[in-house]
Amino acid sequence: MQPRVLTLRTEETERRYQEMKDRGELEGVCALCRVEPTRLYTNWKIIPNEYPYDKVFKHHDMVVPLRHTAELNDEEKAELEIIRNTYINENYRYVLEATNRTKSIPAHYHLHLVEIK
Repeated sequence: MQPRVLTLRTEETERRYQEMKDRGELEGVCALCRVEPTRLYTNWKIIPNEYPYDKVFKHHDMVVPLRHTAELNDEEKAELEIIRNTYINENYRYVLEATNRTKSIPAHYHLHLVEIK
């Protein structure tokens, strides 16, 4: 019997997430790089979270730099600020950032864009 995992995902979504991890899909090609955007900018894209925190959020997307990086350059920072003050502010209630200790994909900077249930 596996220990109970403390998660913000529903049991079904957590099960799918763990299966994906067990298949090694977080290794090799970056999972954030391969997701098609719902909105595209010069240096950024908005993508759906394939394994959302659906226990507490009714909508869960992510904003991800197009460049695979953990550290943002000045151009990316400037554009992110514009996106935050316009599109994100108009369409989401919260922006969440995990600590390095809890990030599933620490090599690719990303922020979670969410609406609480």
